[in-house]
Amino acid sequence: MSDTILYEHPLNERVRVFIRLETIYSQIDELLGYDSPLQTRSIIALIGDLLAIIQRGDLKSEMLKELERHIATFSKLRESPQVDNQILENYLFKLQEMTARIHSVSGQIGASLKTDEFLNSVIQRCGIPGGTCDFDLPVLHFWLSRSPESRLQLVSRWLNELQLVKETTQLLMELTRSSAHHQQVTAENGIYQRSLEKNHPCQLVQVSIPADIPFFPEISGNKHHFTVRFMELSDSTERAQQFNDTVSFSLGVCII
Repeated sequence: MSDTILYEHPLNERVRVFIRLETIYSQIDELLGYDSPLQTRSIIALIGDLLAIIQRGDLKSEMLKELERHIATFSKLRESPQVDNQILENYLFKLQEMTARIHSVSGQIGASLKTDEFLNSVIQRCGIPGGTCDFDLPVLHFWLSRSPESRLQLVSRWLNELQLVKETTQLLMELTRSSAHHQQVTAENGIYQRSLEKNHPCQLVQVSIPADIPFFPEISGNKHHFTVRFMELSDSTERAQQFNDTVSFSLGVCII
């Protein structure tokens, strides 16, 4: 178990979506380590969550805009003597390659999964509490009784259709987190506030605190400012209350 807990809060909608995608993919990766029918059922529900995010807005366009923004930023950094050119060129290559791959996709990423009758019938029922019972979906009951290898083969095919989203999300979040400026700060009376510069857009706020302390941070904010408010939960039946003592913590501000 780690000695610290890291809390992150996105300060714009794009990063918020990327973190949600990242969270879903991490859950899928964890579940792929098991081969029970219950785990497979859970993976299908998570694939449904991925498709809901992808189909809700123009994710393809948003990813391209973010990639191109990073390409422009990194290209300007070529002129800085303080930059490691090898690392810079490596990231530029990855960004340009990912941009080209997304441009090569005709239509929406994962669009072919819309025509998968079996997958969509299960996903639709996942939105209903207990909706994937055997009597509701005998076809799912039949399929889950097949061998783990057979189930994994189909699950892998579905996930491969969305692999580009996973890789793009991983690259963009890696770049965002690597831009963090860390410092030790103090929250007086349990509250820390900070204004942000307009010319240096902050993407993500990170708060790291020891794992054994009895309180946690609630972070709120936007591109102009953010607030970290420390809270304590004494009883699960009650609402968390603000912690009113001074708190020292590690703050990371991701600006790229």
